[in-house]
Amino acid sequence: MTSPETATHLAPAAAGEHAPGRYIHPLTIGSLTLANNLCLAPMAGFTNVAFRLIAKEVGGCGLVASEMVAAIGPSHRGQEERFRVLTQNVAAEKPLAMQVYGRDPALCAETAAALEAAGADLIDLNCGCPVKKAKQSGCGVALMKEPELVGRIIKAMVEATRKPVTVKMRLGFDASNRTMVEVATAAVENGAQAVFVHARTGESKHGVMVDLGGVAEVKQTVMRLRGAAIPVIANGSMDTAAAIRQAKDQAGADGYQIGRAACGDPWLFRNLLAELSGNPTYTPSWDERRALLMRHYQLICSLFGADRGTRVMRKYTFFYCNGLPGVRRFRDRFCRIANASEFAGVVDDFFANLRAGHHALEPAEHLTLFDRSGPGSATDTDGH
Repeated sequence: MTSPETATHLAPAAAGEHAPGRYIHPLTIGSLTLANNLCLAPMAGFTNVAFRLIAKEVGGCGLVASEMVAAIGPSHRGQEERFRVLTQNVAAEKPLAMQVYGRDPALCAETAAALEAAGADLIDLNCGCPVKKAKQSGCGVALMKEPELVGRIIKAMVEATRKPVTVKMRLGFDASNRTMVEVATAAVENGAQAVFVHARTGESKHGVMVDLGGVAEVKQTVMRLRGAAIPVIANGSMDTAAAIRQAKDQAGADGYQIGRAACGDPWLFRNLLAELSGNPTYTPSWDERRALLMRHYQLICSLFGADRGTRVMRKYTFFYCNGLPGVRRFRDRFCRIANASEFAGVVDDFFANLRAGHHALEPAEHLTLFDRSGPGSATDTDGH
């Protein structure tokens, strides 16, 4: 096992290496070629087909990902309907990654085959989810303690599908068990076509500084095993152009995966692509914000039905108005709505007040996805 003291950091890029295409470029993962190397992370409770379609249409990211799908077998009560919702997809969002959550090689292989049949273009193994339930069941980040098992699972999945198989991992189960090199080695030697690395260990909360040295170790390991054929994609606070430049310059990352920050800004991918390519960023108009909010709501309702869709939409709505004055009151009021009529009324009121200048003397408000200060705060989740 490696430790922070032995982590090797790649030297920053030399002057002159920051040519166009250094940070943003197409990315090949097995038989799949992405238009660019910005990827949406899978997030439980968030990355359904409606959200993914918005991320693709507005942001233009190279790869979107579904919520994780548990490898528990088709006979489990309610599994068929849950599988249908989790894997529902449309052509406009492709290419699409789907993620397997489990620890039994046979069940993970069976699930991988089912995901391919459902429309997955890439199938990922979750070795990163840090929630208590995952740890207790030996899944998610708990798999970081069992590199040999990870290898067997990857091998079984590779044999069960024609699609590229990848692994999403952390640097280790915790700071005392940094097994990223061992897990990456086991995954790649058994057929993984890419390694997504959340640059924190399992006990580290979001907000803790990422460890790009750990990502660098994984990159160097993969290079020794397979050369440049297997990309390493950095995850964890990759939400600014500066963070992405550091991941490339210090760790040699081939791509960047974004989770939480993408939930808070539908235009994030678009602006990162622009900034990292030397182009101007984009600020949406009020009318554009409102139109996209209503489109997202319609997509959510088509997936879940109007009643449940209205409830599900609560956690997404303030994103479209974040940074505008009055957004906190809007969010708090919106999280009490019960039907489509109330939805339209609250949205209309917010934008009418903006146009009338009712918030003109108020400061702009920036909420976070996990703001806990008022009713209806978004449910915590993690980019798995």
